[in-house]
Amino acid sequence: MYMDEVTAQKAVEQTGFGKFNIKVTICCALIFLNCAFCITSVGFVVPTAACDFQMTTIDKGRINAAPMLGMVVGSCAWGYYADLKGRRSALLIALFVQFIVDAISSVVPSYWTFVFLKFLSGFSFTGQMSVVFTYLGEFQPTKYRNTTMSFMELSWAIGVIFEALFAWAVIPFPFSYKTEWFFFSSWNLFVLASALPALLTGLWLITLPETPKFLAENGQRDELLKVLTRMYTENTGNTADQFKEKLATSTFPSISGLVAKYEISPEEVAAAEKKLSLSMNEKLMDMLASSKDQVKMLLRKPYAKRISVCSFIMFCMTSTYYSLMTWFPELFQRFAAFEAAFPDEYASVCTVSKRLAAIANETEEFMEAAIDPFGCDTPIDTSVYVNSIWLGVACLPCAILLPLTVDYVGYRIYLLFTATIACAVTIAFFFVKTSTQNLVLSCIFEAFTSLNISVTLCLLVELFPTNLRVMATGITLLIGRIGSLFGNMLFGYLIDDHCSILIIIMAAQLFLAASMCWAAPGRDKLRKIQGYPFLEVQNKAFSPAA
Repeated sequence: MYMDEVTAQKAVEQTGFGKFNIKVTICCALIFLNCAFCITSVGFVVPTAACDFQMTTIDKGRINAAPMLGMVVGSCAWGYYADLKGRRSALLIALFVQFIVDAISSVVPSYWTFVFLKFLSGFSFTGQMSVVFTYLGEFQPTKYRNTTMSFMELSWAIGVIFEALFAWAVIPFPFSYKTEWFFFSSWNLFVLASALPALLTGLWLITLPETPKFLAENGQRDELLKVLTRMYTENTGNTADQFKEKLATSTFPSISGLVAKYEISPEEVAAAEKKLSLSMNEKLMDMLASSKDQVKMLLRKPYAKRISVCSFIMFCMTSTYYSLMTWFPELFQRFAAFEAAFPDEYASVCTVSKRLAAIANETEEFMEAAIDPFGCDTPIDTSVYVNSIWLGVACLPCAILLPLTVDYVGYRIYLLFTATIACAVTIAFFFVKTSTQNLVLSCIFEAFTSLNISVTLCLLVELFPTNLRVMATGITLLIGRIGSLFGNMLFGYLIDDHCSILIIIMAAQLFLAASMCWAAPGRDKLRKIQGYPFLEVQNKAFSPAA
């Protein structure tokens, strides 16, 4: 017994909203918080590991770019797997893989091995990002979906704050063990401990079920009924019998059919036996054929425009956001080093980077300024951690405001406003003169770009039906990860010698993103899309109003 998107959503509506939905929301918020840990930790590791790995700016750029490359590779792969095996299964594997590779990366003494493990960490990270919004959204009644998904931005902000506090508590700790072939210091301990949220969240996710919509569209009728019953009993406190009675009296035939006596036809038995007899290779070919069909559908109206708009916005925003996010601690450290060496001088971020690069290349001048190229004798300035905490704090007002206002303002207004502000702030980086001014602009940039990315991820869940949702999210994230890889590589190569060009490129990308936000659906149009009128073509048996 297969159910379409409309029927599956109506079945979810019957379960109400309560304890179960809150539990799933908190679990997904912790997964998103773990994503913030995964990305933010890289920025703290780069300046602190520079001495052990003897890293230049280009070497640091490779470490920052490695997770982004992993995200590029993993974006579509996780979409395939989530559509084949389920959202929960994909999230579990992504979480446990991240824990394993991050734990191993905390003890490897080789720079290139560390870079490769960060690549794998990025691969698992994008599995979480690709699926978590879909997993959360498919459990929620339509009335509460926008609000619950909007709370995810709050968890990202909290993750940034906690990771900065944790880095401040662990990395400055004077602990180090070194031999000829092995070293383990405070930054290694920080990497190891930062992997624990992935493990703990994965263990909790084991106790939660697969989404009703995935079960419905894959014909898992008995399992679907169990999940819906669990949702209803936990949300309302009523019994399973009461839920079955509620379903049986539904005026929607497919919903009442869930508890009706259901006899399997010979055709369905044959189809099930054929599916079970498929070899792994045949299953892979079937998955690829299904993915090909999904991509073809995404290239048709009305989906082609929707995915193009979301992908373009995601590319431009992540290209700037993830590059600056991973480089912020390094930039804060540079400002601290510059102001310590030249206390009477004022300079912009570009001037600071250029002056320090010139000093590092001139031994005599370098000795006078007491700056070593790998930071072995220069501890990380406390301001790096304090400033990073402020970055997270700056996100809190927007993160709290979003779920309270998104139903009234609409996604398009949020996208347009945040992209425009981010563009203006990026241009303003040309004119900063002190580390305080740099921090203020960085906080504004962090708050509005991260909000824009979260809103785009929420919008993807609303714009596509279940059978296309994960694939559409995967493709959009693939384009976004290509942007983040591009931005990180660009940052590493341009920050020292061509900083002005770098800022111009970033500002231009954000301007284009703001322009494209006009093409996103407004509030009224999105409400029509949420009514699932696009399913009329696929299933004539149900009207858009059903």
